[in-house]
Amino acid sequence: FGAGGGAQDVAAAAATQQAKNVQAQARFLLVLAHVMKCQATDCRVVECAQTKQLVTQHTRHCRAGDACNYPRCALSKRLMRHHRECQDQACPVCLPLRRQLAAAKMGAGGGAP
Repeated sequence: FGAGGGAQDVAAAAATQQAKNVQAQARFLLVLAHVMKCQATDCRVVECAQTKQLVTQHTRHCRAGDACNYPRCALSKRLMRHHRECQDQACPVCLPLRRQLAAAKMGAGGGAP
């Protein structure tokens, strides 16, 4: 192995971790969107009940912003704000939710304005 091999391995590991973080954020954004509309008391979405409790009992009323230490509160607010303000149509965090919303709109007969 050359001297650059270690640096390349570190860079590859960092890129892999970054991709996992983006994927986790995208997945949690999908869960947040689901929770906002879910009325089921026995929902089968894995994180629904826990996230619904976070959103309904804490996050909606929390004013601490990014300084909040309540589990996932600050992350939830950052992701929702990011999605609301994001202009990048190819954003890897927002794209799964955008696709889901577009598919739901098309499925509801909303394809034509």
